Amino acid sequence: MLPAEPKIFYGREKELTDILKLFKQESPRIAILGAGGMGKTSLSKAVLHHSEITTKYHANRFFIACDGLTTKVELVNIVGAHLGLKSGKDLTRGVLRHLSNAPSTLLVLDNLETLWDPAESRKEIEEFLSLLTDITSLVLMVGVFLL
Repeated sequence: MLPAEPKIFYGREKELTDILKLFKQESPRIAILGAGGMGKTSLSKAVLHHSEITTKYHANRFFIACDGLTTKVELVNIVGAHLGLKSGKDLTRGVLRHLSNAPSTLLVLDNLETLWDPAESRKEIEEFLSLLTDITSLVLMVGVFLL
């Protein structure tokens, strides 16, 4: 299930327009950066629910809240669960295979800094993100809190 569309969305209209322009490119990779409380999550949700995006991606829109996750395996498993894959020890191959064979898909990883910031998990997260960016039918959008 997708999170609800933001009821109040004010002050990020230009960013929304800029992001929607990126969707005209093939497989854009989008990072929404900013300090806490700046509206990164609301902007991601506004993109997910925009009429152009819902028309293009239909049911292939996924929003993963990364806060609370601590490892790449947890991230991959929650992505797999959203894709409807059977749970397992590490679903990396299954997730990559599923997304590679799926029609155009939008995957939002919100609050990715939760996994990115700890040095011990960064390499695995980088490797997984790199594998995701190799999938040409996948649009990857990440939200990251910056100090």
